[in-house]
Amino acid sequence: MISMSENPEYGFAVGRVRALETAVLDRARYERLVRAPGVQEFAAALAETVYARFLEGGSTDVPQALDKAAGENAAFLSQYALDAWLLDLFRLPAAFHKLKTALKGSLTRSEPEFAIPEEFVNPPFASRVSAAVAAATVSFEEGRHPAAADAAMDRLMQELQLQTANTSEFMVGYLSLHADLENLRTLVRVKAQTGDGGDERGNMAAAFLPGGRLALKDFFSALPESWAVVTERFAKAPPYGTGDESFRDYLEQGTAAVVERRSFARMERHGREMELRYLRQTRYATFGYEPLVTFFLLQENELRNLRQLYAAKLAGVAEETAQELVAYVE
Repeated sequence: MISMSENPEYGFAVGRVRALETAVLDRARYERLVRAPGVQEFAAALAETVYARFLEGGSTDVPQALDKAAGENAAFLSQYALDAWLLDLFRLPAAFHKLKTALKGSLTRSEPEFAIPEEFVNPPFASRVSAAVAAATVSFEEGRHPAAADAAMDRLMQELQLQTANTSEFMVGYLSLHADLENLRTLVRVKAQTGDGGDERGNMAAAFLPGGRLALKDFFSALPESWAVVTERFAKAPPYGTGDESFRDYLEQGTAAVVERRSFARMERHGREMELRYLRQTRYATFGYEPLVTFFLLQENELRNLRQLYAAKLAGVAEETAQELVAYVE
């Protein structure tokens, strides 16, 4: 288990978190939302939860309600986070989302100039963001593929988050796990494209996130192997140690998605649930920022679940498929 900080100044924040944890949706609530036959029923079920106060216009207001809830979650973190680096860390995803949206729009419109969003104009990250934007522009012009810009920005965000959280064993461990999960998913996707004439190593390297326990060379050596060999090679991967096969189910779901030609949703859900289990180490912590961070990220996961379920209801997907969108850990 990762050691927790013991800053008593976070005692009040932890008390507020413990009081609010009962508002997190339980499995029974999720089951009702999954079974809702359409958006009207989904909105009605959501109105019987803590999200009722955000709903004003019925089913058409669900996206706005979830946006309001996300804003409140961010405000809660800002109110109780006592360390500036924590606020900096969790401002990065929103800033990079804005950056990626603006950059891809500029590239697809072939605009000669791109103005970097104001969040990145000032030090300490301005020069690195400018360099990444320039590299993404070159990659896009060579292949005319927006994914190149996404990959470059995701990689830089991971680097900056690791730099920002470098004094926190807990957050570095979380970011490391995230990198390994994303890199394993990239490996599955790249292997699934074998025979299409693509550059396997180049594609793997382009999307590779830094900070994980698994090295890029490990993925290069796995590319030509069979699915069974890949699963056995990474099932006991660090930081989990010999005998613990935390990655086995995750990889088996990815393999099944390729072999059975089905969605990667189940693999993605398993990965998110591994991250949630990591965060749940803080459930008995009394002091420190870790319970606050965990509550914030659990709420972010819940909002992602709800957004995806709502989109599924709009699209009329089957109940079984919708179930795979919900990442949940007791």
